[in-house]
Amino acid sequence: METRVILSLALTSTLLAACGYGSSETPGGNGNGTGGHVTSTGGMTGTGTGGTNTGSGGDPGTGTAGAAGGGPVTGTGGEQVGTGGQVGTGGGQVGTGGSMSGGTAGAAGSAGSAGSGGGTPPSDWGTPVTGGPTGTGATAMVTVNAATTVGQIGPKFTGFSYEKTHITNDSLNSTNKKLIGLYKLLGTPTVRLGANDVDQSNYGGTGDAPTSPKGQPFTHTVVSGMIDQFCAFLQATGSQSIYGVNFQSGNVSQSTAEATYVMSKCGSSIWGIELGNEIDKYGSWSSQKQKWETLGSSLTAIPGVSLIGAAAEWSADSSFTAPFTADESAKFGNKLRVVTNHYYNAGANTSEATASTLQNLKSLITSISTNVNNAAVKAKVPDGWRYGEANTFWGHGQQGVSDTIIAALWSLDFSYLTAQHGGNGIDWHGGEVGQDGTRPFYYAALAESGGQVTGVQPLFYGLLLFANAGTGSLLSTTVSSTNTNFTAYTVKGNGYESVVLVNRNATMGVTATVNVGAPVTSASAIYLQGTPAGSLSAGAGAVTLAGSTVTTDGVWSRGAPFTQATSGNTATVYVPPVTAALVRVVP
Repeated sequence: METRVILSLALTSTLLAACGYGSSETPGGNGNGTGGHVTSTGGMTGTGTGGTNTGSGGDPGTGTAGAAGGGPVTGTGGEQVGTGGQVGTGGGQVGTGGSMSGGTAGAAGSAGSAGSGGGTPPSDWGTPVTGGPTGTGATAMVTVNAATTVGQIGPKFTGFSYEKTHITNDSLNSTNKKLIGLYKLLGTPTVRLGANDVDQSNYGGTGDAPTSPKGQPFTHTVVSGMIDQFCAFLQATGSQSIYGVNFQSGNVSQSTAEATYVMSKCGSSIWGIELGNEIDKYGSWSSQKQKWETLGSSLTAIPGVSLIGAAAEWSADSSFTAPFTADESAKFGNKLRVVTNHYYNAGANTSEATASTLQNLKSLITSISTNVNNAAVKAKVPDGWRYGEANTFWGHGQQGVSDTIIAALWSLDFSYLTAQHGGNGIDWHGGEVGQDGTRPFYYAALAESGGQVTGVQPLFYGLLLFANAGTGSLLSTTVSSTNTNFTAYTVKGNGYESVVLVNRNATMGVTATVNVGAPVTSASAIYLQGTPAGSLSAGAGAVTLAGSTVTTDGVWSRGAPFTQATSGNTATVYVPPVTAALVRVVP
């Protein structure tokens, strides 16, 4: 029996210091209202006191919903739901209504005021039903220590990264209802705009954007109308952006003019301005420091601007990102808002661009995360650090691997390991043919062509499961199993715990006994699976979450969760090969 501790408890104090969300996520108003009273013949009264639930849309009840407590500041209106009701889509703190076991649903109160970073998307968990996967294989003991927090999942954790040319084709616009709908399934993803095309793109000043979506060839001239469209997109999604400007050109006045216009139009939707992309490719940090600081000084003269960098390659964490962080935090203080590094497992079309690489988590994830985290903590960077661009294999991914279910399962491990090492998130890179060359973006979560979403890729399902596990404290979770491709993570929810079980093994199922350290009232699970069962290469259209695919319109008609056996402090869950389970455990 092999025992693997997911995170050493000795790291806990360091990780807590590095979460980086305290200064950027301003809570909305308190939702301390009293839940409404609803009665019906034979039903119990649903009464609840509105609680504080930062960044959350509210927690489903176990039966028919009672009335939600209204916050003193009105956000987006609540939603009335009959069974397992939920509060509406307000992004900040809301009062959670009480639940009732009979009668009709109470009307939801108004949502509390939105926090600056939005909140967790509503999660209509549904009423558990019998059934679900069964089978044999290895056993695993999963032990959750609710007293030990090893990281934080904030509302800006999941994001998307795009080539700068993506701003030029009328795609990132408030009229792109498909893309907006898909974003909202994940909450309020961040939008990083930059990558290789950023240093090939220039600001052309006042000009009109395209009036309809288009494909290649893409212009490398950004004008004011394109920025107007992008700002409207951010408003529609509730997202914040890491906005990149050209560094390599050395044209300080042009990049400053662009950033000035961006801030005047997007304002608080801009998290910070990123200077160039992977500039470590052009020389050492010491050789480029003066150039970076010249542009940085000009940008920080713009009201409200924060800086983000170094946007270095995945292999430059120690040689470039660490000295950059030390120097620029000393130079710019809190104006250096977030430190970013990139991550890829290897290059496309290399011997490592295989499913096996994604099955067996590379130690590089831990070492790079640790190095960047240490640099950010030491420099006291206000919002900590994140992977500002990441995916499976650089070079737009490996066809037949990056666009399959194993990439979705790997994304879960990568996300939670990043959080365990103090990271505040990951921006998943993507785009369409003609951006950054002619090679398709095999690893993109969403397939795009001509400025429109054309497909929902397996990676998106991993991000969707991650979103439904929720935001909050990441609890210490250990695994003991002979299946070395099996991992587990736990997020503390509001009245429940979300336990994520990931089985990357292609032949061995796992019967997991999950011990949460307290008596379990109920447990139920949804599954991320592919067809045929156990296949590592299940692609778009052959992957489901909660028994359903996601349409390009952003519609996910999810099925009900399956009831799991419980006994004392444990729940027992079977996880088939090449499957992830999201288990909601209610104490």
